[in-house]
Amino acid sequence: MEEKKETLRSLALKEIDRVKWIPQSGYNRIRSMVENRPDWCISRQRVWGVPITVFYCKNCGEIIADREIFEHVAKLFESYEYGADLWFEKSAKELLPEGYRCPKCGGSEFEKEEDILDVWFDSGSSHAAVLKSRGIKKADMYLEGSDQHRGWFQSSLLEGVASYSEVPYEKVLTHGFILDEKGRKMSKSLGNVVAPQEVINKYGADILRLWTVSEDYTEDIKIGEKVLKAIAEDYRKIRNTIRFLLGNLYDFNPDKDALKKEELLEFDRWMLSYLQGVVKEVHNFYREYQFYRAFNLIKAFVNRELSAVYLDVLKDRLYVYPPASRERRSAQTVLWELLMALTTLLAPILSFTAEETWQVIRNSIKKDLPESVFLTLMYQPKEEYRDKELEKVYEVLLKLREDVNRALEQARRQKLIRHPYEAKVYLELPEGVKDTVLPRGDYLPFFLTVSQVEIGTAKGEVVLEGEEVKGLKVGVSTAQGEKCPRCWIYFPSEEFHMLPDGQRVCGRCYKALKEMGII
Repeated sequence: MEEKKETLRSLALKEIDRVKWIPQSGYNRIRSMVENRPDWCISRQRVWGVPITVFYCKNCGEIIADREIFEHVAKLFESYEYGADLWFEKSAKELLPEGYRCPKCGGSEFEKEEDILDVWFDSGSSHAAVLKSRGIKKADMYLEGSDQHRGWFQSSLLEGVASYSEVPYEKVLTHGFILDEKGRKMSKSLGNVVAPQEVINKYGADILRLWTVSEDYTEDIKIGEKVLKAIAEDYRKIRNTIRFLLGNLYDFNPDKDALKKEELLEFDRWMLSYLQGVVKEVHNFYREYQFYRAFNLIKAFVNRELSAVYLDVLKDRLYVYPPASRERRSAQTVLWELLMALTTLLAPILSFTAEETWQVIRNSIKKDLPESVFLTLMYQPKEEYRDKELEKVYEVLLKLREDVNRALEQARRQKLIRHPYEAKVYLELPEGVKDTVLPRGDYLPFFLTVSQVEIGTAKGEVVLEGEEVKGLKVGVSTAQGEKCPRCWIYFPSEEFHMLPDGQRVCGRCYKALKEMGII
């Protein structure tokens, strides 16, 4: 039985299966279009375009379409200032090799084909000129709007399979379209067009870049003044976090002052471990071209784990302890890792901000870094810093902190306190968390950013049930003792020391000032 010959359609459908379509819905879209496409007319009856370089013998009608003639005409096009315009400006005799005769009848009179190539054939064959001429077999990716499943993506597929028996790309990524804030297409008649240059002039290029990755680009995305203001606020929070990191590393030399992992305080080891998980996820999102998920993860990390927890708790240690103390160097070691991670992870998105940050780092912290952030590798996750057991401990402690913060907010609303340092917190712990919390009793006031913590019975002017930690009760009253003017924390009066200028400071601050040579 004679084997059935494969068609261009069946070969193209096989090649579709070999391509990675981003998003996956692109696969179904182009496959159904190719399956149901009736035909493809590659010519157009137009006055001007890319010519079909075929000649006809006036005597016998023979079609002159051999490789030798094509190559001859192509060289003429390459040498002509206006390229393919030569076809329309010269006669058939001038375009053919001198003395050329019809291979069938020997005639010397010819006429040119007047039709032009379909523009989709024109663009679909572009890979041959762009890639094949450079010895590149396939493009890593084709990138365009979702309407190109019917256009460029499909014409490239069909032309590639017809000419070279394979599709000319490894991946295809498609994006949606830009709409105004009301979800309408932009048009001059509606007056809703947002010009990129106007956005750059008002907000800066990084805000425009940030907007492009803040939403899922595979869908239609909106832009307008409200959207841009929200993006600008996200940017401000990230920039301020980077400023905080830089500001607290001014006296830190990572080559000399950084501590080893085992020398870090527990809270710093937790952040260092947690950071590696974030970095790993961001890398995965970048690899999958899910830029909006990469940015949203970084944004959530900056707002939640950094600003609201780690940096908030760290301020006391950074500002109170002597510059070269273990407490401060431990914190700075992790701040350095955070700075390098954020700067390099954000570089593809906030390119100008990342470069600006990099130059500050090179000038004031580590001078032997590459000249530009774009000449270094992105921060890689370091498995040796992971401590998943410690991360589980802090899952509990962070839930505890949320419940305490809720009680502190209630105390603030009742005007019992103005600042968390003015509070004493009472914790009535359920059995399930005692083994985690009790060994860290002395550390709790600093972790919860209050002056005192007492574990036992929840009491005070405010008492709330835990929402994050079931069975927990949190009580809040005003802190006991005297407020230290240097660290703002309340301690028993007998723990204070007199300074030469007559001020009294707590024992911790007195020791720090003495080590620093101030007293």
